[in-house]
Amino acid sequence: MSHHNTIFSQILKLVPRHEFNMLAKKHDGSRRSDAMNRWTQFVAMSTAQLVGRASLRDIETTIASQNTCPIILAAAR
Repeated sequence: MSHHNTIFSQILKLVPRHEFNMLAKKHDGSRRSDAMNRWTQFVAMSTAQLVGRASLRDIETTIASQNTCPIILAAAR
């Protein structure tokens, strides 16, 4: 099976991950231990913004429907 980068993954590559992690660590507040990490949250919110979702339920539905699609796999990297 050939590998294809999605447009979304190409957009995420424009955000320097190292710089993002440095800023997240610098401005880190108290978080629950079971909370999403900052990058995963950023990817979820970016997905919601790009597809025009208006509520948390819409975001959850969108991400859940993409579980077999590589669009959200960029969050794991």
